[in-house]
Amino acid sequence: MSGGELEEDYLSDKFLVDAGSSSSAPKTYAQIRKEAERKAKLKNEQNRLKSRRQRELESREEGLSKSLFERAKEEEASGIVSSGSKALSIMMKMGFTPGQSLGKAEEPKPVPPAPSEPSEPDDGPATSTSAQPASTEKGKSAIGHTTEPIPLSEWGGKKGIGLGKRARSPTSAERVAKMAKMAKVTEEASHRDYRDRARQEYEERRAEGKLGAMTRCLPRYLIFVGAYPELPFYIGPAQRTCVTLDEQAGKSFHVLWLNPNNPDTFPPGLLDALTLRDVPNLPHEQQGEPVQVRLRRQMKADALQPLEVSEGTTLKEAISLEIFSSEVVDEAIQFLRLQAQDRLHLVLSYLRDNYAYCFWCGIQYDDQEAMENQCPGPDEESHD
Repeated sequence: MSGGELEEDYLSDKFLVDAGSSSSAPKTYAQIRKEAERKAKLKNEQNRLKSRRQRELESREEGLSKSLFERAKEEEASGIVSSGSKALSIMMKMGFTPGQSLGKAEEPKPVPPAPSEPSEPDDGPATSTSAQPASTEKGKSAIGHTTEPIPLSEWGGKKGIGLGKRARSPTSAERVAKMAKMAKVTEEASHRDYRDRARQEYEERRAEGKLGAMTRCLPRYLIFVGAYPELPFYIGPAQRTCVTLDEQAGKSFHVLWLNPNNPDTFPPGLLDALTLRDVPNLPHEQQGEPVQVRLRRQMKADALQPLEVSEGTTLKEAISLEIFSSEVVDEAIQFLRLQAQDRLHLVLSYLRDNYAYCFWCGIQYDDQEAMENQCPGPDEESHD
Protein backbone atom coordinates (compact mmCIF):
# COMPACT_ATOMS: atom_id res chain seq x y z
CA MET A 1 0.00 0.00 0.00
CA SER A 2 1.21 3.45 -0.83
CA GLY A 3 1.33 6.26 1.69
CA GLY A 4 -1.50 8.17 0.04
CA GLU A 5 -3.77 5.19 0.25
CA LEU A 6 -3.25 4.63 3.97
CA GLU A 7 -6.49 4.45 5.95
CA GLU A 8 -7.18 6.95 8.67
CA ASP A 9 -6.88 5.86 12.23
CA TYR A 10 -10.26 5.26 13.83
CA LEU A 11 -9.15 7.26 16.90
CA SER A 12 -8.35 10.41 14.94
CA ASP A 13 -10.24 13.67 15.39
CA LYS A 14 -11.68 13.43 11.93
CA PHE A 15 -13.90 10.56 12.85
CA LEU A 16 -14.95 12.24 16.12
CA VAL A 17 -16.02 15.47 14.39
CA ASP A 18 -17.92 13.62 11.73
CA ALA A 19 -19.63 11.49 14.33
CA GLY A 20 -20.56 14.55 16.36
CA SER A 21 -22.04 16.35 13.40
CA SER A 22 -23.93 13.43 11.98
CA SER A 23 -24.98 11.59 15.15
CA SER A 24 -28.01 13.81 15.90
CA ALA A 25 -31.17 11.71 16.00
CA PRO A 26 -34.23 12.92 14.11
CA LYS A 27 -36.55 15.10 16.25
CA THR A 28 -40.11 14.20 16.91
CA TYR A 29 -43.07 16.34 15.90
CA ALA A 30 -43.71 17.45 19.50
CA GLN A 31 -40.10 18.62 19.94
CA ILE A 32 -40.19 20.54 16.67
CA ARG A 33 -43.47 22.21 17.68
CA LYS A 34 -42.16 23.23 21.13
CA GLU A 35 -39.00 24.69 19.64
CA ALA A 36 -41.01 26.64 17.07
CA GLU A 37 -43.30 28.00 19.82
CA ARG A 38 -40.29 29.04 21.91
CA LYS A 39 -38.69 30.87 19.00
CA ALA A 40 -41.97 32.57 18.09
CA LYS A 41 -42.53 33.68 21.70
CA LEU A 42 -39.01 35.06 21.98
CA LYS A 43 -39.38 36.91 18.69
CA ASN A 44 -42.78 38.26 19.76
CA GLU A 45 -41.39 39.61 23.03
CA GLN A 46 -38.54 41.31 21.20
CA ASN A 47 -40.79 42.94 18.63
CA ARG A 48 -43.72 43.71 20.93
CA LEU A 49 -44.33 47.37 21.83
CA LYS A 50 -45.35 48.01 25.41
CA SER A 51 -48.37 50.13 26.10
CA ARG A 52 -48.03 53.69 27.31
CA ARG A 53 -49.43 52.85 30.72
CA GLN A 54 -47.00 49.96 31.17
CA ARG A 55 -44.04 52.12 30.12
CA GLU A 56 -45.09 54.85 32.57
CA LEU A 57 -45.47 52.31 35.37
CA GLU A 58 -42.05 50.79 34.75
CA SER A 59 -40.44 54.23 34.53
CA ARG A 60 -42.11 55.32 37.76
CA GLU A 61 -41.03 52.19 39.63
CA GLU A 62 -37.50 52.54 38.33
CA GLY A 63 -37.34 56.20 39.35
CA LEU A 64 -38.69 55.55 42.85
CA SER A 65 -36.34 52.63 43.44
CA LYS A 66 -33.23 54.76 42.87
CA SER A 67 -32.13 57.78 44.84
CA LEU A 68 -30.83 60.96 43.27
CA PHE A 69 -27.26 60.09 44.19
CA GLU A 70 -27.41 56.62 42.65
CA ARG A 71 -28.85 58.05 39.46
CA ALA A 72 -26.15 60.72 39.34
CA LYS A 73 -23.44 58.09 39.85
CA GLU A 74 -24.88 55.91 37.06
CA GLU A 75 -25.02 58.85 34.66
CA GLU A 76 -21.48 59.82 35.56
CA ALA A 77 -20.21 56.24 35.14
CA SER A 78 -21.96 55.78 31.80
CA GLY A 79 -20.71 59.13 30.53
CA ILE A 80 -24.16 60.56 29.91
CA VAL A 81 -24.12 64.34 29.85
CA SER A 82 -27.22 65.62 31.64
CA SER A 83 -28.29 68.91 33.13
CA GLY A 84 -28.65 67.23 36.53
CA SER A 85 -31.55 67.09 38.91
CA LYS A 86 -32.93 70.34 40.25
CA ALA A 87 -33.53 68.80 43.65
CA LEU A 88 -29.93 67.58 43.87
CA SER A 89 -28.57 70.94 42.74
CA ILE A 90 -30.64 72.75 45.40
CA MET A 91 -29.39 70.35 48.07
CA MET A 92 -25.81 70.93 46.93
CA LYS A 93 -26.28 74.69 47.16
CA MET A 94 -27.57 74.26 50.70
CA GLY A 95 -24.29 72.60 51.64
CA PHE A 96 -25.22 68.95 51.43
CA THR A 97 -22.50 66.49 50.57
CA PRO A 98 -23.33 62.87 49.68
CA GLY A 99 -22.49 60.60 52.57
CA GLN A 100 -22.68 63.35 55.18
CA SER A 101 -25.49 64.71 57.30
CA LEU A 102 -27.00 68.16 57.10
CA GLY A 103 -26.02 70.92 59.47
CA LYS A 104 -22.83 71.74 61.20
CA ALA A 105 -20.57 68.81 61.92
CA GLU A 106 -20.21 68.13 65.59
CA GLU A 107 -16.70 68.11 66.92
CA PRO A 108 -15.89 65.43 69.46
CA LYS A 109 -15.74 66.81 72.95
CA PRO A 110 -12.34 66.51 74.61
CA VAL A 111 -12.31 63.98 77.38
CA PRO A 112 -10.39 65.06 80.46
CA PRO A 113 -7.68 62.57 81.44
CA ALA A 114 -8.43 60.43 84.42
CA PRO A 115 -6.40 61.34 87.53
CA SER A 116 -3.62 58.88 88.09
CA GLU A 117 -3.33 57.32 91.51
CA PRO A 118 0.13 56.94 93.02
CA SER A 119 -0.74 53.50 94.31
CA GLU A 120 -1.19 52.20 90.76
CA PRO A 121 1.90 52.83 88.71
CA ASP A 122 0.44 50.91 85.78
CA ASP A 123 -1.62 53.34 83.70
CA GLY A 124 -2.94 50.69 81.31
CA PRO A 125 -6.49 50.66 82.67
CA ALA A 126 -6.57 54.45 82.59
CA THR A 127 -5.78 54.45 78.88
CA SER A 128 -8.58 52.03 78.12
CA THR A 129 -11.00 54.03 80.26
CA SER A 130 -10.18 57.26 78.46
CA ALA A 131 -10.50 55.64 75.05
CA GLN A 132 -13.97 54.26 75.76
CA PRO A 133 -15.80 57.63 76.08
CA ALA A 134 -14.16 58.86 72.90
CA SER A 135 -15.43 55.89 70.96
CA THR A 136 -18.86 56.32 72.53
CA GLU A 137 -19.05 59.99 71.56
CA LYS A 138 -17.94 59.14 68.06
CA GLY A 139 -20.62 56.50 67.75
CA LYS A 140 -23.29 58.93 68.94
CA SER A 141 -22.33 61.54 66.43
CA ALA A 142 -22.31 58.96 63.69
CA ILE A 143 -25.68 57.49 64.62
CA GLY A 144 -27.43 60.65 65.75
CA HIS A 145 -27.80 62.20 62.25
CA THR A 146 -29.18 60.85 59.00
CA THR A 147 -26.76 60.79 56.11
CA GLU A 148 -29.32 59.84 53.44
CA PRO A 149 -32.58 61.56 52.54
CA ILE A 150 -35.79 59.94 53.70
CA PRO A 151 -37.00 57.66 50.91
CA LEU A 152 -40.41 58.12 49.36
CA SER A 153 -42.81 55.38 50.43
CA GLU A 154 -46.20 54.97 48.81
CA TRP A 155 -49.14 53.52 50.71
CA GLY A 156 -50.09 50.26 49.09
CA GLY A 157 -53.38 49.78 50.89
CA LYS A 158 -54.30 47.58 53.81
CA LYS A 159 -52.24 44.43 53.76
CA GLY A 160 -52.13 41.61 56.24
CA ILE A 161 -49.84 38.67 56.68
CA GLY A 162 -49.49 36.80 53.42
CA LEU A 163 -51.68 39.23 51.52
CA GLY A 164 -50.33 40.42 48.22
CA LYS A 165 -51.80 42.93 45.83
CA ARG A 166 -55.45 43.77 46.15
CA ALA A 167 -57.76 42.21 43.65
CA ARG A 168 -58.56 44.55 40.80
CA SER A 169 -62.21 43.52 40.84
CA PRO A 170 -64.25 42.25 43.79
CA THR A 171 -65.09 38.61 43.95
CA SER A 172 -68.57 37.19 43.81
CA ALA A 173 -68.70 36.78 47.60
CA GLU A 174 -67.63 40.40 48.11
CA ARG A 175 -70.29 41.63 45.69
CA VAL A 176 -72.95 39.58 47.48
CA ALA A 177 -71.82 40.92 50.87
CA LYS A 178 -71.85 44.49 49.55
CA MET A 179 -75.33 44.11 48.09
CA ALA A 180 -76.57 42.61 51.36
CA LYS A 181 -75.11 45.55 53.27
CA MET A 182 -76.73 48.04 50.89
CA ALA A 183 -80.07 46.25 51.22
CA LYS A 184 -79.77 46.35 55.01
CA VAL A 185 -79.01 50.09 54.98
CA THR A 186 -81.94 50.74 52.64
CA GLU A 187 -84.26 48.68 54.83
CA GLU A 188 -83.18 50.54 57.96
CA ALA A 189 -83.70 53.87 56.20
CA SER A 190 -87.15 52.80 55.03
CA HIS A 191 -88.05 51.68 58.56
CA ARG A 192 -86.81 54.98 59.95
CA ASP A 193 -88.76 56.92 57.33
CA TYR A 194 -91.84 54.84 58.05
CA ARG A 195 -91.57 55.52 61.79
CA ASP A 196 -91.15 59.24 61.19
CA ARG A 197 -94.04 59.27 58.75
CA ALA A 198 -96.25 57.26 61.11
CA ARG A 199 -95.38 59.57 64.00
CA GLN A 200 -96.17 62.62 61.87
CA GLU A 201 -99.49 61.13 60.77
CA TYR A 202 -100.35 60.31 64.37
CA GLU A 203 -99.58 63.86 65.49
CA GLU A 204 -101.69 65.24 62.63
CA ARG A 205 -104.64 63.01 63.51
CA ARG A 206 -104.30 63.90 67.17
CA ALA A 207 -104.23 67.63 66.41
CA GLU A 208 -107.12 67.20 64.00
CA GLY A 209 -109.10 65.46 66.72
CA LYS A 210 -108.51 68.30 69.17
CA LEU A 211 -109.21 70.86 66.51
CA GLY A 212 -112.05 69.24 64.57
CA ALA A 213 -113.72 66.56 66.68
CA MET A 214 -117.43 65.99 66.11
CA THR A 215 -119.01 68.33 68.65
CA ARG A 216 -122.38 70.01 68.18
CA CYS A 217 -122.30 73.81 67.87
CA LEU A 218 -124.12 76.34 65.67
CA PRO A 219 -122.80 79.86 65.01
CA ARG A 220 -125.21 82.77 64.85
CA TYR A 221 -124.57 83.74 61.24
CA LEU A 222 -126.06 80.40 60.11
CA ILE A 223 -129.21 81.21 62.07
CA PHE A 224 -129.39 84.64 60.42
CA VAL A 225 -128.97 83.28 56.93
CA GLY A 226 -131.15 80.23 57.56
CA ALA A 227 -129.26 77.97 55.20
CA TYR A 228 -128.90 75.08 57.67
CA PRO A 229 -131.91 75.19 59.98
CA GLU A 230 -132.20 71.44 60.63
CA LEU A 231 -128.55 70.25 60.51
CA PRO A 232 -126.11 70.44 63.40
CA PHE A 233 -122.82 72.21 62.93
CA TYR A 234 -119.73 70.18 63.77
CA ILE A 235 -116.44 71.61 64.91
CA GLY A 236 -113.78 70.58 67.40
CA PRO A 237 -113.47 71.48 71.07
CA ALA A 238 -110.81 74.13 70.46
CA GLN A 239 -112.75 75.78 67.66
CA ARG A 240 -116.01 75.38 69.60
CA THR A 241 -114.48 77.30 72.49
CA CYS A 242 -113.20 79.92 70.05
CA VAL A 243 -116.68 80.30 68.51
CA THR A 244 -118.33 80.59 71.92
CA LEU A 245 -115.93 83.24 73.22
CA ASP A 246 -116.04 85.20 69.95
CA GLU A 247 -119.84 85.24 69.96
CA GLN A 248 -119.82 86.43 73.55
CA ALA A 249 -117.52 89.22 72.42
CA GLY A 250 -119.94 90.17 69.62
CA LYS A 251 -118.05 88.69 66.64
CA SER A 252 -120.05 87.01 63.88
CA PHE A 253 -117.17 85.29 62.07
CA HIS A 254 -113.48 84.52 62.41
CA VAL A 255 -111.09 82.69 60.13
CA LEU A 256 -110.06 80.37 62.98
CA TRP A 257 -113.54 78.83 62.91
CA LEU A 258 -112.91 77.21 59.51
CA ASN A 259 -112.26 73.48 59.29
CA PRO A 260 -111.03 72.23 55.88
CA ASN A 261 -112.45 68.77 56.59
CA ASN A 262 -115.99 70.02 57.17
CA PRO A 263 -117.82 72.13 54.57
CA ASP A 264 -120.41 73.22 57.15
CA THR A 265 -117.84 75.40 58.88
CA PHE A 266 -117.78 77.74 55.86
CA PRO A 267 -120.41 80.48 55.76
CA PRO A 268 -122.47 80.80 52.57
CA GLY A 269 -120.45 82.36 49.76
CA LEU A 270 -117.01 81.95 51.32
CA LEU A 271 -116.45 78.55 49.77
CA ASP A 272 -117.29 79.99 46.35
CA ALA A 273 -114.93 82.90 46.92
CA LEU A 274 -112.13 80.51 47.87
CA THR A 275 -112.84 78.31 44.87
CA LEU A 276 -112.24 81.28 42.57
CA ARG A 277 -108.78 81.66 44.13
CA ASP A 278 -107.81 78.02 43.41
CA VAL A 279 -107.19 77.23 47.06
CA PRO A 280 -106.03 73.63 47.68
CA ASN A 281 -107.56 71.33 50.31
CA LEU A 282 -111.00 72.85 50.08
CA PRO A 283 -113.74 70.76 51.76
CA HIS A 284 -116.19 68.77 49.72
CA GLU A 285 -119.64 67.52 50.53
CA GLN A 286 -119.88 65.36 53.59
CA GLN A 287 -119.44 61.68 52.95
CA GLY A 288 -122.49 59.56 53.73
CA GLU A 289 -124.94 62.48 53.74
CA PRO A 290 -128.36 61.31 52.56
CA VAL A 291 -129.54 62.62 49.22
CA GLN A 292 -132.90 63.60 50.70
CA VAL A 293 -131.26 65.75 53.35
CA ARG A 294 -129.02 67.46 50.80
CA LEU A 295 -131.93 68.14 48.42
CA ARG A 296 -134.16 69.39 51.25
CA ARG A 297 -131.45 71.75 52.38
CA GLN A 298 -130.90 73.06 48.87
CA MET A 299 -134.63 73.54 48.26
CA LYS A 300 -135.08 75.41 51.51
CA ALA A 301 -132.11 77.63 50.75
CA ASP A 302 -133.58 78.44 47.32
CA ALA A 303 -137.06 79.09 48.73
CA LEU A 304 -135.84 81.59 51.34
CA GLN A 305 -136.91 85.15 50.73
CA PRO A 306 -134.16 87.65 51.62
CA LEU A 307 -135.05 90.22 54.26
CA GLU A 308 -134.46 93.88 53.52
CA VAL A 309 -132.03 95.50 55.96
CA SER A 310 -131.64 98.83 54.28
CA GLU A 311 -132.34 100.39 50.92
CA GLY A 312 -131.39 97.85 48.24
CA THR A 313 -129.27 95.69 50.58
CA THR A 314 -130.22 92.30 51.93
CA LEU A 315 -129.00 90.76 55.14
CA LYS A 316 -127.12 88.08 53.21
CA GLU A 317 -125.32 90.68 51.12
CA ALA A 318 -124.53 92.71 54.23
CA ILE A 319 -123.01 89.74 55.96
CA SER A 320 -121.08 88.89 52.81
CA LEU A 321 -119.74 92.43 52.56
CA GLU A 322 -118.78 92.34 56.22
CA ILE A 323 -117.12 88.94 56.14
CA PHE A 324 -115.67 88.44 52.71
CA SER A 325 -113.30 91.35 52.33
CA SER A 326 -110.03 90.76 50.52
CA GLU A 327 -108.12 90.68 53.82
CA VAL A 328 -110.45 88.03 55.25
CA VAL A 329 -110.23 85.88 52.11
CA ASP A 330 -106.43 86.09 52.06
CA GLU A 331 -106.26 85.19 55.74
CA ALA A 332 -108.59 82.24 55.17
CA ILE A 333 -106.43 81.01 52.30
CA GLN A 334 -103.29 81.11 54.42
CA PHE A 335 -105.05 79.40 57.33
CA LEU A 336 -106.40 76.56 55.20
CA ARG A 337 -102.97 75.85 53.74
CA LEU A 338 -101.52 75.05 57.18
CA GLN A 339 -101.25 71.63 58.75
CA ALA A 340 -103.55 70.57 61.58
CA GLN A 341 -100.86 71.10 64.23
CA ASP A 342 -100.18 74.64 63.02
CA ARG A 343 -103.89 75.48 62.89
CA LEU A 344 -104.35 74.13 66.41
CA HIS A 345 -101.41 76.22 67.61
CA LEU A 346 -102.94 79.37 66.10
CA VAL A 347 -106.33 78.71 67.70
CA LEU A 348 -104.85 78.05 71.14
CA SER A 349 -102.59 81.10 70.92
CA TYR A 350 -105.60 83.21 69.92
CA LEU A 351 -107.56 81.99 72.95
CA ARG A 352 -104.67 82.69 75.33
CA ASP A 353 -103.87 86.13 73.95
CA ASN A 354 -107.43 87.45 73.57
CA TYR A 355 -109.46 85.72 76.28
CA ALA A 356 -106.84 84.44 78.77
CA TYR A 357 -108.21 80.96 78.17
CA CYS A 358 -105.99 77.87 78.45
CA PHE A 359 -107.30 74.96 76.45
CA TRP A 360 -105.20 72.42 78.34
CA CYS A 361 -106.31 73.71 81.73
CA GLY A 362 -109.90 74.17 80.54
CA ILE A 363 -110.13 77.43 82.50
CA GLN A 364 -110.62 81.05 81.50
CA TYR A 365 -108.54 83.16 83.87
CA ASP A 366 -109.38 86.65 85.02
CA ASP A 367 -106.49 88.27 83.18
CA GLN A 368 -103.14 87.53 81.57
CA GLU A 369 -101.24 87.97 84.81
CA ALA A 370 -103.36 85.37 86.59
CA MET A 371 -102.90 82.96 83.70
CA GLU A 372 -99.12 83.41 83.75
CA ASN A 373 -99.01 82.75 87.49
CA GLN A 374 -101.35 79.75 87.60
CA CYS A 375 -101.02 78.09 84.19
CA PRO A 376 -98.03 75.70 83.86
CA GLY A 377 -97.35 76.63 80.25
CA PRO A 378 -98.75 77.12 76.75
CA ASP A 379 -98.22 73.55 75.50
CA GLU A 380 -99.61 70.15 76.42
CA GLU A 381 -96.32 68.81 77.77
CA SER A 382 -96.32 71.44 80.52
CA HIS A 383 -99.66 70.11 81.78
CA ASP A 384 -98.61 66.45 82.10
